[in-house]
Amino acid sequence: MAIKSILYVRLKCPEIYPSSVIYLADWVHKKRPAIKQQIVDMALFDDLDEKRALIDAIEEHQPDAVAFSWRNMQPFSPNEADESLYHALTFYHSKNPIKRARSAFSGLRMVLDYNDRVKRNFSLIHLVNRKFPKKKIWAGGPAFGLFLDLMAERLPEGAVAIGGEGESAILKLIDGTDLLDEKVAMKLDGKVVLGEKKEFFPLWDESTPVDFQYISEIFPNFANYLRKDYEVAIQTKRGCPYKCVFCAYGFIDGYTVRFRKPEVIASEAETLVKDFGVNKIWFCDSQFYPSKHSLPIVEKTLDELIDRNLDIRWSSYLRIDNVTESLADKMVRSGLRHLRLSITSGCQPIVDWLQIGMKFDKFFDACRLMKTAGYKGTINLDLSLNAPHETKATILETIDTVERIADIFGKDMIRPFIIFLAIQPRTTLAKYAIEKGFLKPDFNPLSLTPFSIRKLIHNPPPLGKPIGKALIKSMQEHPDNIGWNVLEELKKEFS
Repeated sequence: MAIKSILYVRLKCPEIYPSSVIYLADWVHKKRPAIKQQIVDMALFDDLDEKRALIDAIEEHQPDAVAFSWRNMQPFSPNEADESLYHALTFYHSKNPIKRARSAFSGLRMVLDYNDRVKRNFSLIHLVNRKFPKKKIWAGGPAFGLFLDLMAERLPEGAVAIGGEGESAILKLIDGTDLLDEKVAMKLDGKVVLGEKKEFFPLWDESTPVDFQYISEIFPNFANYLRKDYEVAIQTKRGCPYKCVFCAYGFIDGYTVRFRKPEVIASEAETLVKDFGVNKIWFCDSQFYPSKHSLPIVEKTLDELIDRNLDIRWSSYLRIDNVTESLADKMVRSGLRHLRLSITSGCQPIVDWLQIGMKFDKFFDACRLMKTAGYKGTINLDLSLNAPHETKATILETIDTVERIADIFGKDMIRPFIIFLAIQPRTTLAKYAIEKGFLKPDFNPLSLTPFSIRKLIHNPPPLGKPIGKALIKSMQEHPDNIGWNVLEELKKEFS
């Protein structure tokens, strides 16, 4: 069956700019311009209206293939901004039985809501298979990137799931050629058949600026993501050279960094600013500036943004430990408005064990360079306070590090952001958790209960309880300044 049209269905998730679907549809348009495409966003429909909206879209556009994009797969983000974390910590650490009971009920409701959302998403995929049996069914997105084999088991017969980047795989699906040299999973005769990716997409040679005018034509709700309060995502690269023990990014996109050309990135930003009124940009990479080896390309990218005189405010996850005086200056002049620094810990031995690849002497030098360059934005410091091998002394060292950073920039600019390490499959942290008996070797990360969620957040005794209690207190009493108050509570407790 020749594929002449595709309907992309973005399954319900928080209202976050749908960069993956947009990049993929743009790629298909340029490589197979005869293919008709349409994007429908299920986030715009109430739960009870989803099935009707999907059926209506298929009947209206009559696609040959329905491609589902599934972003979120886990029900919690183990950080201070997540309500489910508050209820989990309250249930396990509060002395107030009424609060514990309320949190138990709320936590159970969240788990049930999550499981219901997963069932609804799979039911939409199976609905297409039942009602439109001649349609090809494809699926992808971050959920399949990390849990490809487990997710594929629940797909209908004949469906194909793509794990990670999908440019080369989707062209092979369109052309009907062999897929087994791609990271895919196919449901055939009731069994999951896995392909193995032979090479990653050549981003530098093949990536071109997105045709946003075309995207606005095939995605009627594109304007919803261009509001003044939104950050529009632009990709500058794929891959990450680091092997942090808790991170699965390298498993999904590889450990070799592949950049987009600086002029392509800047052209994309220019179109968004001048034609669509965008002024906030999020460079959606694992790290915008991953290592000193990427310095020439990063500087060239900033030069392109500066030369085009774009009125933008941008941000990203950043590593600044290798920043130079020139780079700091260009980051500020190009519109850097917010630093998101995932230091995880302020103790060098802990950072070394986590294999983050950062040295604090260079980090402090970089902070001073950013200050000298005139950076005046805010700074998020992501801190995990109970990493493996953590002690009271290492936490006090982390607090001291945060205070040193505040001395450089000013305390009002710093926001310590408390996180816990989520135990992801196929990571060194997962192997460690199994070795220590926190998890069973056959643990299923998709089978979630209030009890299993606790095991998937690394917060073991003896520090788990005082950290949990400090976070509960701060979330209740100081919701606008949680991080600093947690650090103050722990400093009193551990000094």
